[in-house]
Amino acid sequence: MADHPLYFISCGPGDPDLITVGGLRAIEQSIALLAPKVYEEGFSAYLSGKEVESPFTMDHQTVVDWVDSRLKRGPVAFLLPGDFSTFSPFHSFVEHFFDRAVVIPGVSAHAAAAALLKRSWDIAGVAHTAIITSPRAITRDGRVSLREYGGEGNTLILYMLNLPIGELVTELLHAYTPETPIAILENIACPGERVTLGTLDDIEARLDGRDPFGVGSTSSEPTLALVVVGGALVSGEKPDMWDYRYEKLWKPREMK
Repeated sequence: MADHPLYFISCGPGDPDLITVGGLRAIEQSIALLAPKVYEEGFSAYLSGKEVESPFTMDHQTVVDWVDSRLKRGPVAFLLPGDFSTFSPFHSFVEHFFDRAVVIPGVSAHAAAAALLKRSWDIAGVAHTAIITSPRAITRDGRVSLREYGGEGNTLILYMLNLPIGELVTELLHAYTPETPIAILENIACPGERVTLGTLDDIEARLDGRDPFGVGSTSSEPTLALVVVGGALVSGEKPDMWDYRYEKLWKPREMK
């Protein structure tokens, strides 16, 4: 039996244009794929003629059995939302099929958000640290609170929001001033993309009663919202930082 690979293809936040060339090649080679329904639709041009199922309709052992039975015939692939490096629920499958697993990196939602806003999350003199976390993840055991991660000089990037906007703002105000910029980005690189910019002082009013996080929702369609907080949203880097790097770093090394 041929030792066919199992691809874990990071597909970006949803736009097929954001998948890598390597990811497309792996899709082409695969005879069967496990893909969330939204990706099955968005990537339909690349999936024609292939067997496709959603992994979210099966328990863990059923997914393993599904993959095993098809690897006997050819390469199989998982289409992963975003990038495998950030809040991916597929790590256990990579470990299970470790010797046959081929992980292909992609564009994370926070990278796509930076491109959409034309901002860098770390800017000299403005933000020295970018922290990627989730209120849902860090509050699960009750020992850590969101306020411990924020503060001046930190860009806070929040996935999987499980707090109403009012509670989120109250928590963030323990670490930031009311004038701190905040951006709520929904459906990045997908249909319905929407950006709401404001400050901690006025973001709730700017949403005008709308809940971008779907708190308490039982819908089968997940809410795809990312929150970014910090001065990097509005403050730019001074041009003399380029000259500083040129004189102190690149020129002495004769960098090409």
